[in-house]
Amino acid sequence: MLFIATCYLLVILPLLVTIIKRQPQNFRLLFKLYLNCALTLGIAVVAIKLLFGNWLSLKDGLFQPAFTFKFVVLVTLIQLGLIGIDWFLKRFIQIDLEFVDYPGRPYGSLVSAFLLALAYFFLVASNWANQNFGLLTPEQIVYNLRQPMEGVDSNFISSFITGPLLGSLVLLVVLAVALVYLRRFAITCQLKKPLFKKQLIGRYVILPSVLIFVILTTIAAVKINAVGFYQYFTSDSAFIENNYVKPTEDKLTFPKQKRNLIYIYAESLESTATSKALGGQMDENLLPELTALAEEEGIHFSNTDKEFGGAQQLPGTGWTIAGMVAQTAGMPLKEPVDGNDYGTGEGAQFLPGMTTLTDILADQGYNQVALFGSDATFGGRRTLFTQHGNVKIDDLLTARKTGRVSKDYKVWWGYEDSKLFEYAKEDATKLSQSNKPFNLTMLTANTHHIGGYVEKDMPNQYSNQYSNVIAFSDHQIVEFIKWAKTQSFYKNTTIIVDGDHLGMDVNYYKKIPESGRHTFNLVLNAPKTTTTVKTKNRQFSTMDMFPTTLAAMGVKIKGNQLGLGTNLLSNQKTLIEKKGLKKVTNELSENSKFYNNTFVFNKK
Repeated sequence: MLFIATCYLLVILPLLVTIIKRQPQNFRLLFKLYLNCALTLGIAVVAIKLLFGNWLSLKDGLFQPAFTFKFVVLVTLIQLGLIGIDWFLKRFIQIDLEFVDYPGRPYGSLVSAFLLALAYFFLVASNWANQNFGLLTPEQIVYNLRQPMEGVDSNFISSFITGPLLGSLVLLVVLAVALVYLRRFAITCQLKKPLFKKQLIGRYVILPSVLIFVILTTIAAVKINAVGFYQYFTSDSAFIENNYVKPTEDKLTFPKQKRNLIYIYAESLESTATSKALGGQMDENLLPELTALAEEEGIHFSNTDKEFGGAQQLPGTGWTIAGMVAQTAGMPLKEPVDGNDYGTGEGAQFLPGMTTLTDILADQGYNQVALFGSDATFGGRRTLFTQHGNVKIDDLLTARKTGRVSKDYKVWWGYEDSKLFEYAKEDATKLSQSNKPFNLTMLTANTHHIGGYVEKDMPNQYSNQYSNVIAFSDHQIVEFIKWAKTQSFYKNTTIIVDGDHLGMDVNYYKKIPESGRHTFNLVLNAPKTTTTVKTKNRQFSTMDMFPTTLAAMGVKIKGNQLGLGTNLLSNQKTLIEKKGLKKVTNELSENSKFYNNTFVFNKK
């Protein structure tokens, strides 16, 4: 937006003034000046990137003496070359501009302006999506486009409105005015004798506009994986149908004394945040307290031979609500071709044919609460939990009603994690006072992109803000666990900490390949088993947490498979270990009529 405003004030507006005042001489001078600047800077950028390598680098420091000297020398050489070319061409070719009255209507100019502005919108919108969400998949884009905006962080909406949307509208107006007025000029080219005299702007601009539109739209399509969209909506894979294990009652045997569950979805938490020595990707371990807890008394599953790896992120599991479906039902979240609002519309339902962890626990008499520091409506979380197990929702709206926060309180996505864990203590205490077992599920938010939320008492240990937020979240989670361990209910309570999906802060993770990133997992206070648990060199996904969670609560699972997930506390191989990551990824990237009919539309 700032770039467009600058171009308008410094380039387009002066040109429009010369056109409106019918000053072809001034227009010609300005046009030549701008063209010269564009050519000089363009050639300079190409020279820096392709010819000089690191000789002219921003590492010298922008506007520092060394950088300035090198840049001035380079631009001077380029300018001398352009002057020489201009002198040579003028000996043979004469190009001039003059004012003409063009009687036709400006349809061509308006169509060209619309195509160029639309192409710009596609390009910057695709950039915006990748910068804000990264690792986008077709089902994620389609799903979120069909969801309401209640509960979304206003910064995301405003950044889209003031960025791609407003920028495109401004560009549309500017181009429309500019191209309509430029019809007043004609260009004359002669080589000893006149070769042609054609109107500069008019119907002749449509062809290059269409060409630019096609090029920019193609770039945008590549950025959002348009080929993947086509594959997703036109294919039909039988993979889910062939591998799905329905969680029927006869497959599950609960212990006589049912265990409580505290499930912490840690927003965007990755094992990547641990040090390289431990198996992560950081120079320093940003999760010292969680890793210490895992080594001392917990169970952590790693995809390598090092202590801290994690789960693979599969299609349909890579954003919060999809991560929750994966971990509570052992299934990806897929959007059917004919659409579904997933319970956000009146009378609609959220995967009515699917059996989830909260369904199972409700049938076993559990009291259940889902605690969110934001509006649970966003993304369909409210409908997922209320329609599966009738889970009580305790979110930002609840906190406002009960007086936990003021009616207009809003920071970040709702309220900060320090409050979340305080309210979690209250909810856990209240749940434990019943004679029924309980399930407390919660979702942190401070580590949401971009940059995370900085609480006032957060230590500033690292140079990067997001690293500090991750480290502080590590501390907050462990402090809550320490509190839980002092409570009377802990002896019979299993605690699980799991990243809901990979982080979406594109700039933070840009130097780390996707293959080196995995979600964090930790199982605490699971009942001891006679089976030796293999925790290293496991190839698994977040869908495997569904049966693993039940097993960690002492539930015996016939066959050790539920949904598409495998109990990691058993010796059973996961789907990825059986089929290979590439095979599973490719199959889940396709549409599934079985999934749509069985789970989305609940057709018998």
